[in-house]
Amino acid sequence: AMATALLGYTDGSLLDSVVEAFATGDGAAAFEVVDRVIEGGNDPRRFVADLLERLRDLVILAAVPDAAEKGLIDAPADVVERMQAQAGTYGPAELTRAADIVNEGLTEMRGATSPRLQLELICARVLLPAAYGDERSVMARLDRIERGVNFSAGAGAAGVPAMGYVPGPEAHGGAQGQGGIEPG
Repeated sequence: AMATALLGYTDGSLLDSVVEAFATGDGAAAFEVVDRVIEGGNDPRRFVADLLERLRDLVILAAVPDAAEKGLIDAPADVVERMQAQAGTYGPAELTRAADIVNEGLTEMRGATSPRLQLELICARVLLPAAYGDERSVMARLDRIERGVNFSAGAGAAGVPAMGYVPGPEAHGGAQGQGGIEPG
């Protein structure tokens, strides 16, 4: 682990942990990984770049299950096997949305004064598709419904996601005139 950190590579277990946290909607686990990245002295930008590469591999594996045999993915057999299992825990819209968000976040990290905050925001965006009304977020929510992802583990009976935030109608302009923010 120390050699990996010294060489600037991200420990595969950190990538596995955050990918699994994203798939299950486990905000606590995702932010624990962020803490481990920072406290372990890892470069947050490098972590995000490595996470993007992992998500790229998962997208390819979801589309081409035998991608490793076809030379589309270059990784040891045990890592490919783990990634195939991870790719199967996502719906296609969720996976591509996560990759897009991580890619956008990596671009935003250039010149950022607080890389940790940027990394936390990336995680929050991936974990909270209900907070966004764009098409890819809606499709990611549908993927979760179709997979039957239960976000009520550790949450109340209402099935609140592990992050503890579910936007109300006012978050999307539905309660204007009742304390909501009027569009400008």
